[in-house]
Amino acid sequence: MINSRDNPVQWASFVQELADASEHLEGLINKLQFDASYDEDRLRTDLGHVMAHLNRAWASRNLTGESFRDYPKDLPPIA
Repeated sequence: MINSRDNPVQWASFVQELADASEHLEGLINKLQFDASYDEDRLRTDLGHVMAHLNRAWASRNLTGESFRDYPKDLPPIA
């Protein structure tokens, strides 16, 4: 796995993806708790956004300069 000492730029991007996922997941939870009109279409969009951040974090954990937008081949989708 990359680290902050050897790969500072990639590490910052990796950590930022996780922070963004956390921020958007917190927002999603708040919407679910407090917005009675929240529906499945909005859930699909919001959860997809969180999952995109997590996917990029997972895919970038070992990369030192390549694109990391491909879905990881060692993590089968569950849905």
